Amino acid sequence: MMTEIDTLLNGKVKIVQFKKGVKVSSDAVLLASVINEKLSKKIKSVLDVGVGAGGVSFCLLNRFPHLKITGIDIQDEMLLLAEKGIKENGFFSNITLIKENILKPSKTLKNLEFDLVITNPPYYKGNKSPDFIKANAHSENFDLNEWIKMSVKRLKNSGTFAMIHKAERLDDILTALKTNGMGKIEIVFLYSKINELANRVLIKAKKAFKSPAVIYSPVILHNDDGSYSKVAKSILEDGKSVFDCL
Repeated sequence: MMTEIDTLLNGKVKIVQFKKGVKVSSDAVLLASVINEKLSKKIKSVLDVGVGAGGVSFCLLNRFPHLKITGIDIQDEMLLLAEKGIKENGFFSNITLIKENILKPSKTLKNLEFDLVITNPPYYKGNKSPDFIKANAHSENFDLNEWIKMSVKRLKNSGTFAMIHKAERLDDILTALKTNGMGKIEIVFLYSKINELANRVLIKAKKAFKSPAVIYSPVILHNDDGSYSKVAKSILEDGKSVFDCL
């Protein structure tokens, strides 16, 4: 399949993608923005669950080049794109790519622990795309609770878990996090425009913490004319952390 190079963070990050099929979206940048400068100093090792073409990992490394990231995915095609993206961005020593299924981890992955586990899991539940690669990358054909359970198992004690998902799945996400020993949960709702329902939610949590959940001010991504809001520009173009913009 033919590929092309697109960019994120106002051209600072390159993404190699198929010309037709699954595309990296602003969700990758928004998820990476959960990590701010203060938290990054406590993080060295990162597991990117469902690395895809590398959007989340590359955005993290653009801001925090000291990170060592392990990116896992079940699709060879996506890992190949991520590998090409590593070359385009010069991240040779920062990312290790492994073909893994987080729901059925190998012994090697089971023996690893990370300071940060970050994930943008597939969430689409409608009719699958005829494009097999896109269908696998987008369709939620698994138990979300199990995805979260197996992801947080890869965390060190006091490690951080972060994800982006559809806002309507918040109940399921919170139940899974609490059931699996996660606390200090921080929530940011993402709205496309003001006076609309939230369509995404950013979640951050800590392993083996019991602090109560915190809900931050919402993020409105677009003005009425469709242009990015001031906060969205700060995150999506300037690379600021969402928590530094609220």
